Amino acid sequence: MRKVLLVLLVVLACAVFATEYMVEDELLTPDPSPKIGGTLRLVLASTPESFLLYGSLDSSSYSVIMGPMYSPLVEMHPVTNEIKPALAKSWTVSADGKEVTFKIREAYWSDGKPITSDDVIFTFQYFVMNQYARGNSIDRFTIPDEKGVNRMIEWVKIDDKTVKAILPSPYGAFFTVLSHVYIYPKHKLEPLIDKNDLGSVNKVWLSNTDPKEIVVNGPFKLVQLITDQKLVLERNPYFWKVDRFGNRLPYFDRVEYLIIRDAEMRLAKFMAGEIDFMAISSRDFPMLKEQELTGKTPYVVYATQPNQPTPSPIHISFNFDVDDAELRDLFKKLEFREAMEYALNRSRIIDEVFAGLAIPDAGLILPSNKAFYNPKVEQLLRPYDLKKANELLDKLGLTKKDKEGYRLFPSGRRVEFNLLVQNSPKEYQDVAVIFAEDLKRIGIKVNLQILDASLVGQMFGAGNFQAGIRAFGNQPDLQLRKAIWQPGTQLYYWHYSTMDKTKTPPQPVFEAMLDWEKRIWELFEKAQIEMDPVKRKAYYDEVQELYHIYLPVIFVCKGMNIWGFNKTLGNAGLTEDNMLRFTVWTSYRK
Repeated sequence: MRKVLLVLLVVLACAVFATEYMVEDELLTPDPSPKIGGTLRLVLASTPESFLLYGSLDSSSYSVIMGPMYSPLVEMHPVTNEIKPALAKSWTVSADGKEVTFKIREAYWSDGKPITSDDVIFTFQYFVMNQYARGNSIDRFTIPDEKGVNRMIEWVKIDDKTVKAILPSPYGAFFTVLSHVYIYPKHKLEPLIDKNDLGSVNKVWLSNTDPKEIVVNGPFKLVQLITDQKLVLERNPYFWKVDRFGNRLPYFDRVEYLIIRDAEMRLAKFMAGEIDFMAISSRDFPMLKEQELTGKTPYVVYATQPNQPTPSPIHISFNFDVDDAELRDLFKKLEFREAMEYALNRSRIIDEVFAGLAIPDAGLILPSNKAFYNPKVEQLLRPYDLKKANELLDKLGLTKKDKEGYRLFPSGRRVEFNLLVQNSPKEYQDVAVIFAEDLKRIGIKVNLQILDASLVGQMFGAGNFQAGIRAFGNQPDLQLRKAIWQPGTQLYYWHYSTMDKTKTPPQPVFEAMLDWEKRIWELFEKAQIEMDPVKRKAYYDEVQELYHIYLPVIFVCKGMNIWGFNKTLGNAGLTEDNMLRFTVWTSYRK
C-alpha cells in the first residue's frame, strides 16, 4: 500500500509540473551530443545594482537579468532576430489588429509556483507602465488611438493562462517591443511594493537581497553575490526549454560572473582562459588575433559586421538650448552642423581609434538590418573636407580671426565651446581629441571636458552641456529607440525644450520644434501604428534621411562586433552566415 501511495504521489507531482517545453532550433543547438554540467565563466564590469530590470538603469544588472535570469512573453531569436514564442506558447491577432490574445505555456517559477496571467498584468501595471519606475517602458506601450489621442495599451486577464492586450490602434512594433519585457513574479514582489508610493519599486530586490528570495523564470537562478568579486547562478530546474534532441536546457549547471572593473584585468583573465566569453575592444583585437594564430592560446576571437546593439555607435551633439546665446544661435544653424560633419575625419578615427574595425555612421539603423536600413544615407554622408568646412563657416560670417587663428563672433568673442565626453570607454576620448584637432585647423577652439561617466550622464540628462560625444545602442526596430530619436522625448537631450517635463507624462512642445523636427515626430507616430512592414520601412527611410540631411546629431562610427570565446565552448562562435551564436542556455563545455 505504501509503495502504491508513493507511486501515486510521484505521478501527481509529474502532472502538477507537466511543463510545456519550447524546442530551440538547429542554429542554437546543432550538436546532437552536448555535454551536460559544468560551469560557464563570464565577467561583469561592476556589481549589479538590482535584480529588478525596471528598477535600475545599470548595464551589469541588465547582463544577468535579460536572458540568464528572466524571460519575456515573446522573444527575439538571438541569431535571426525572428520573433518566436517564449512564456507565451502562442497568440492570435484580431482582424482589426487591435487585440492580441496570448496563451501562456504551462511553465513554473524557480520556486515551483505556476506562471500565470496575473504575473503578466502585474509586471505591466507596477513596472513597465509605472512612471516612477526608473526603467519603465511607458513610451513603448503608449500609442495614439484613431483620433490621435495617446493611450496606453491595456492588459486584460481572460483566465489563468490567457491574457489579452488591447491596443488603441494597430501597432507595427508591438511584438518587437514586447520581446524586451521580462516577466516578474507577482506572488514574490507585490508584498514588497508600497501601493501609496510607486517609486518604492526602485528599492526592491537590490543587490543586498537574500538570493533565496529571488525567484526567476529564466535558465538560471541567483545563489550568491559577493560585492565587487563574484556573482553565481545555478540551473533553474523549472526552465521551460529543451534542445531539438529533447535534452533539458540549460546545459551548464552554473554560471559564474567575475566582477572586474579594470578592463586590462578583464582581458588578462580572458587570455589566461579564466573567462569563457566576452566582448573584445577593437584596440585589443589585432594582438589577440596574432597570438591566436600561433595555435597556443586557449581562445579564439572574431570580428564581424555590426549586428548587435553594442558597441554603441558614437555621435556628436550640439546643445540647441545651451545658455550661451551666441553658441545657441550658431548650433541651430544647419550650415554650422554641416561644417562640423565636413571636419569629422571618420576614416582616421576608424583606422587609429578602432584599428580599422568599425564602419562609418550606422547610427539609427545598422546596414545589416535589411528590414529597415535605408542605403540612401550612405550618399548623404558629408566626406571629410576641411575646405568645404571653412567655406561654410565663412558663409556664416565667421571670417574674422584672432592672433591665434581662431574665428570670432561678430561681437568679437572667440568661437569656442566645451566638448563633454566621459572617461570610459577610452575610444570616446580618442574621437574627441581627433575631432578637436581638426576643428582647430578651421579656426574653432574646442575645450575637452572629460569627466566620470556617471557625472557625464547626469549633465547630459540635465541639458547642462555645450557640445558632447555620446553613444546609444542600435535596435532591430527603430521604434525601440523612439525615446531617443523622436523630438519631444526623454532622451532627445540636445533639444530638451521640445518636451514639457512639467506634464505627466511629459508632452511634446511643437512650438519649440524646427520644421524638420516636426516631420520626424510625425513619422515616428505614423510608423508605430502601421502594421504593413513595407509602409513602416518607408517612414523609417525618411527618418534616416532627415537625420542625415539636418544633422540633429552627427554619427561618427559603429564598432564591429568583436567577440572572444574559449576554445572549449560548444555551440558558440559564428554561424555559416558570419553571425554570432552564443547563449548561456545553449552553450556547453566540450
